[in-house]
Amino acid sequence: MARYALVRTGGDPADRLAQISHLPNGWEAALSTWDATGTTDPATRPQLARLLHTIRAGDLNGITPSRTDISSFPDIYEDTLRTIHACGGFLALVRDETEL
Repeated sequence: MARYALVRTGGDPADRLAQISHLPNGWEAALSTWDATGTTDPATRPQLARLLHTIRAGDLNGITPSRTDISSFPDIYEDTLRTIHACGGFLALVRDETEL
């Protein structure tokens, strides 16, 4: 499991990562990372790409963001979910779904 946050350009990831510091019982985070690209297309975010690569390699099984960390646009969000699933992983929504 990885903690992932999207941060406003120039923003501090500490607050966003703190919001996902408490994972459900039994879950452990192997790493925490963020992209400070603002609301760009998920396909252009380097740290999200790194997590997808790690899932494909079998070293990670899921990502814990909020929906907004992926995209507020339903079609982009759904495409990203499909990509994560195709890599063999899952998305666990663990915080407020509309805050960025």
